[in-house]
Amino acid sequence: MALTWDDLICKPDADAIAALAKAWEWRVGTAFTPLLFSALGDMFYEADEGGVYWLNTGTGENDKVAGTVPEFNELLRDTEVQDDWLLPGLIEALHEQGKVLAPGECYTYDTLPIFADGLYEPENLRPVTAIQHFSETGEMIEAIQGLADGTDIEFEVPDAPERPH
Repeated sequence: MALTWDDLICKPDADAIAALAKAWEWRVGTAFTPLLFSALGDMFYEADEGGVYWLNTGTGENDKVAGTVPEFNELLRDTEVQDDWLLPGLIEALHEQGKVLAPGECYTYDTLPIFADGLYEPENLRPVTAIQHFSETGEMIEAIQGLADGTDIEFEVPDAPERPH
């Protein structure tokens, strides 16, 4: 199955980006320009103070990946970088299981990768609206910041709304 660029990315609308800005302000601040969103809901953005960063919404990691936007764009042309950042093999496996994104959706995790059981496997991922993914991951990861590794925690997760067919 051949993937297209659009299969590897998410195109959130303004409301979804506003939800991300609110839920992830504790990690990225307020001065940033989104550049690219992966199908897994990660954001690559330019910080107003300079540099391009990768916000991994599954782990909360926020790493500088390039010094400038042109450098970031050049890195994106490298297939090894694409494999690392966009996980095309995983996206292809999701498509093979019929888990294909609708407009405004990205994949989210049943168990976030920040947890030991949170694997990057098709069985741990499902399509949701970008708003839901950004809000839930940002709030959950913020809530556990500062806890020691191995701390027992319990979350109550509401039932996911049905996807339109």
